Amino acid sequence: MKRSETHELDMFKVITSELGRRGVAVLMHRPTRWGYVVDAVIPSAKIVILKMPDLTKQVKVAMSQFRDLINRLEGDGYQVMVIPKNSMDEAQVKAFCDQIASEPGLAAA
Repeated sequence: MKRSETHELDMFKVITSELGRRGVAVLMHRPTRWGYVVDAVIPSAKIVILKMPDLTKQVKVAMSQFRDLINRLEGDGYQVMVIPKNSMDEAQVKAFCDQIASEPGLAAA
């Protein structure tokens, strides 16, 4: 596994763990009706969390598929949040999670 993939998985785990500590139910690796699999979904707030795709090869195809997925999810009323490839410090992770935890659907749940 490449270093960037390992970092991405670690960042994803940190974010999902932080959300779990806040009592947010996160479902992992959920299939969509179009055949895509999303990294995480928070059904109560209609939020999908995606990792930025690997763009080192087949850039046009990867970005096209990623954009298609985002468009379809947004068309179904989901808010899509993408975990950036670059490193996030603790404050940025907390801000990312704060944005999710402050959604109206979670307050009502």
